[in-house]
Amino acid sequence: MRILLAEDDKNYGKVLKNELEEDKNTVDWVVDGVQAVLQFLETPYGAVLLDLKMPRLDGNDALRILKKISPGVRVITFSGTAGEAEKKESMECGALHCLSKPFPISLLKEQLKNHLQE
Repeated sequence: MRILLAEDDKNYGKVLKNELEEDKNTVDWVVDGVQAVLQFLETPYGAVLLDLKMPRLDGNDALRILKKISPGVRVITFSGTAGEAEKKESMECGALHCLSKPFPISLLKEQLKNHLQE
């Protein structure tokens, strides 16, 4: 599966990318919400993973734009610093799930598997 990963923390992004690629996924990693939207316009993705706290365009704003472009896009959001209101907002905007960092990679992989089988 081709996955778009938007994560501004370089260490965390590298770990997520490597872990997801171990399962034969292709992962395109960007570091902010603007890049995520631009990359999404260029390439079809099976899933999008968005950090809620990113520079230039946060995850919830990027999520709203992605849902306007492609209402059926499957998005999982995550954050280590977002409050409950921001996490709730991401679900209301159409995220399938919102994870709290740090989360076990196995949980993310399970969420991807579950939501892509729907």
